[in-house]
Amino acid sequence: MTACDEDEPRWSLALYVSGASPRSAQALETVRRLCDEELPGQVDLQVVDVTDEPALAGRDGIVAVPTLVKRLPAPPCQLVGDLADVDRLRAGLGLGPAPSPTSVPGAP
Repeated sequence: MTACDEDEPRWSLALYVSGASPRSAQALETVRRLCDEELPGQVDLQVVDVTDEPALAGRDGIVAVPTLVKRLPAPPCQLVGDLADVDRLRAGLGLGPAPSPTSVPGAP
């Protein structure tokens, strides 16, 4: 493990979905994109289809899908409902506002 790796917290997320429903598919796409773009190499993402694994949903007290459960870093939380909005996801996960595009030197 490098010093850089130690500075970046590990994230543990579980996304609860229901089959291939449009809302679940959109949530999965948005969460994966956020993880890939903002937390590359830092996230353990577990995707749970509640129709296939209802016991796991019961363990985390899931009553609606899609639901994103953040276990780490603390504090744990759950984001329920429309997970297609990246800004809402960022706020719910405590990531703060989206980074602004970097300006290109010499650009107007």
